[in-house]
Amino acid sequence: MSGSDKVPAQCTEIGPGRCSVVGRSAARQVARRSAGWPPALGTNSLAGMNLRAASLSLTAVLVLAACAAEEPPPDPEPPAAAEEDGAPAPETTGEPDEELPADEGSVEQEEPEPEPADDPDLSVQITLTEVAQMTSPVAGTVGPDGALYLAERAGTIHPLTEDGLGDAVIDLSDRTTTDGERGLLGIAVAEDGSEFYASYTDGQGDNVLAAFPIQDGAIDGSTDRTVMTIEQPQSNHNGGDVQIGPDGMLYWGIGDGGGGGDPLEAGQDLSTPLGAMLRIDPQAGDPYEVPSDNPFVDLDGAVPEIWAYGLRNPWRFSFDRVTDELYIADVGQSDREEVNVVDHDLAGANYGWNLMEGTMEFAGSEPDDHVPPVFEYETGARCSITGGFVYRGEAIPELVGAYLYSDYCDGDIRAIVVQDGEVVDEANLGVNGGQVVSFVQDADGELYVLDLGGTVSRIDPS
Repeated sequence: MSGSDKVPAQCTEIGPGRCSVVGRSAARQVARRSAGWPPALGTNSLAGMNLRAASLSLTAVLVLAACAAEEPPPDPEPPAAAEEDGAPAPETTGEPDEELPADEGSVEQEEPEPEPADDPDLSVQITLTEVAQMTSPVAGTVGPDGALYLAERAGTIHPLTEDGLGDAVIDLSDRTTTDGERGLLGIAVAEDGSEFYASYTDGQGDNVLAAFPIQDGAIDGSTDRTVMTIEQPQSNHNGGDVQIGPDGMLYWGIGDGGGGGDPLEAGQDLSTPLGAMLRIDPQAGDPYEVPSDNPFVDLDGAVPEIWAYGLRNPWRFSFDRVTDELYIADVGQSDREEVNVVDHDLAGANYGWNLMEGTMEFAGSEPDDHVPPVFEYETGARCSITGGFVYRGEAIPELVGAYLYSDYCDGDIRAIVVQDGEVVDEANLGVNGGQVVSFVQDADGELYVLDLGGTVSRIDPS
């Protein structure tokens, strides 16, 4: 979500501070950015054997003579076994032979190398299948029972069943508002399935992270505890997305506090949690514990919960369930929308804001530790990026490994392929999701698109 400071003047700001213009084609396309046998034989003596035994052993003697330490007979006929083997008898030197490879039938065969996965084919045809209608769907996650749970911006959380949208299991509507970019913003489930987390703004507009207990696989929406609260000075740039990382820790994306251009200069300020990615362990302490390997725990004056900083308004981030890479979509000011892709364990990354907007200098010079975006596009008809997921489902094999995203002001579903830190392919997938405010990944890796106007759709093969 972009905030009122960057929505085009001709647009009406609705939803979480976004432009209401939908369905306009982006005029620009960003350029592509760009593997023995036989065992060593000693000299065998035939002395002491009778003629009959020697006669019966003639064939064996001839075979052994080929490999024995004694000099071979002048011109022996090669034994039948050697002819069948197809290989000449080894020379004998009086010393034991070096071991030779065993016969094929007795060798332990190496496992063949797995075939490399095919690169994604972004020319694949897809479609959007409507699965539910809500008022303003804003976020989703896989629940403790394996079903999808979807959040309404106004504060309710519902399971998605075979029969459609179920009754609310959590209702925060009396705690939040939907003015500006506020409301219920993100949901997640603890790695061990014991707690359900809801990220929302309260009546004062501050970010709140609440935890609801899960008992016997069921969410208890009647009681909760406050894990963390962050004061927000403006109604926009709240961030609010929450995810559980591959390490089991909780990651919480927080915007820079709002207002155009980061007037608080929060993005580069480690003394505030604003404009940062936070990382905590909400189950290890009361109300939570700061992991000891967070990068700034020993830095005087720094907020110890900060995992990375230099973010403007991280509107959706996700971890690739195969590579564990972290993808962050950060909404730009007026020039660049960006996607950052890093290893999940890259601690202390500085994504540049507000000194940088994407790869462009904004309020100063590029910092030495700047982690530049892997992908960016010009802000214009597309004015507010919505991050998604790397597709890991089975329904559309051509998309496996591609990162899907959209833009709130444009609505087209698009994809990029990132390899070794570079975009090697990108495409518009040819379907429009409306006011795309979020993507959701189900237990099987299939992706859903949330339109703030109400429609929940699954991405299917065409």
